[in-house]
Amino acid sequence: MALTLRWRSSTTLPVDGSPLKPETFRERTSADAARVALRVGNATAEVGDLFEIEGDAADGALVVEGDLTHVCRLGRGMATGSLKVRGDVGPQLGAEMAGGLLDLDGSCGDWAGAEMAGGVLRIRGYAGNSLGAAYPGSRRGMREGLILVGGSAGDDVGLLMRRGAIGVKGAVGAGLGRNMIAGTIYACGAVGAMPGAGMKRGSLVLSGLGDDAERSLSPTFHFAVRLSVPILGVYASLFHGHGFVVPPSVSSAEVDRYNGDLAVGGQGEILVAVPQ
Repeated sequence: MALTLRWRSSTTLPVDGSPLKPETFRERTSADAARVALRVGNATAEVGDLFEIEGDAADGALVVEGDLTHVCRLGRGMATGSLKVRGDVGPQLGAEMAGGLLDLDGSCGDWAGAEMAGGVLRIRGYAGNSLGAAYPGSRRGMREGLILVGGSAGDDVGLLMRRGAIGVKGAVGAGLGRNMIAGTIYACGAVGAMPGAGMKRGSLVLSGLGDDAERSLSPTFHFAVRLSVPILGVYASLFHGHGFVVPPSVSSAEVDRYNGDLAVGGQGEILVAVPQ
């Protein structure tokens, strides 16, 4: 059985969950795992004080269960193995992760996958603001990896994104792909104000605009051409392999291409599903 940590609901103070990742517990017994220190408020506590522990981490898998809304930075910097989280969790889930699979069966707070450098982050509920984004003052956001969200996401998804791919099944807030430098973002639902503002390169793939593309996009994006883009089918297959189904309107049909952001000399593109 994979090493399983079940939340005891023993504190309402913020808990720094950065150590809660597979590599921390590799080759540890349950007794050793219980002694791993976590920051709780301005003090420390051991994992065994906060969680019931069962199983072992011999297979490189870790399961964390319960109402984890007071736990932040869960899986931060994760580089290997698999981490399954069952329950809602606080901010910075999988931030700066570099590898492995982090699968959340629930929803999460802001900054999930922030400055991610590799791996797969799968969120089956909703995500907060700044998904896959750069931290304030930083010059680069997500630079490798894959983030998939089954629900909605907030503002500034993919802020300053450099590489990698993000898919959001539901609605997204304002500033999607803002100041994006490269990478690909799929938004399958409604889109907030100013998608692609300040983007220099990269691709936004939007299937929820319908006939409102001209009104929804900034005037610094201009219509270029209607075309089919075979690479979209490749992304659709990649996403489908992780349980995320892309609408056929942006995976196998023609799309309208808008180039921009011309205000910054941008060479990015927004691909809009053609209304059927």
